[in-house]
Amino acid sequence: MKFILDNFSIVILAESHNPSILNPDFLKNEGIVDPSFTATNIFCTQPVSQIAYQEGIIITTEFEKLQLVDAVSSRIPFDSPIPDIATKYVRKLPFVRYKAVGLNFTGHYGFTDPKAAINYLPNFFLKEGKWSSYGAGMPMIGIKFTYSFPTYKCLISVDTAETIPPDQTEKGAVIVTANYHSDLNNLDDIAAFIDDWKKHYNHLGKIIDDTFPEKKL
Repeated sequence: MKFILDNFSIVILAESHNPSILNPDFLKNEGIVDPSFTATNIFCTQPVSQIAYQEGIIITTEFEKLQLVDAVSSRIPFDSPIPDIATKYVRKLPFVRYKAVGLNFTGHYGFTDPKAAINYLPNFFLKEGKWSSYGAGMPMIGIKFTYSFPTYKCLISVDTAETIPPDQTEKGAVIVTANYHSDLNNLDDIAAFIDDWKKHYNHLGKIIDDTFPEKKL
């Protein structure tokens, strides 16, 4: 059973982003995105703006949050352009009062048997007991791990899902979501944290390899 990374995203929090400036011309003219990128869906307003690119990148800005998402599974995370885009974006707007940055990885293990997916986490992590007998079947289990480091925190959530579209061969899944968060307001520190995404992804891989020895990231 193989771990499949579905989504890689970067979130940058600030006291006051300016959503109205997010538009394809700004991103292209400032050298933030590749000029060959094609915007296919554009939504620009004062409170929130979003640009979706044909190349699989979605950039969204709200007053307090900038989010960049890449869900092209064939390239994430190692060939994803979003770390470079995120760094260029914040460096072009150095006077924004940034507050924090987060790196997020979401993936899954697929099951062809939905019952096997539902039973996987309780069988792996929990001792048998009456806790499993208060419904019509095994309850859906979710587990969270919080790891603290000197300058950042890591929250890993492991949950069960009954289906993972659009792959109809998968009738259930164990979803793994990891968030690496650091409260930073210095531009260079934010850029360095983003640039360190490989370290954090490797940390997630180590946790998966050690926690689920038969499954490799």
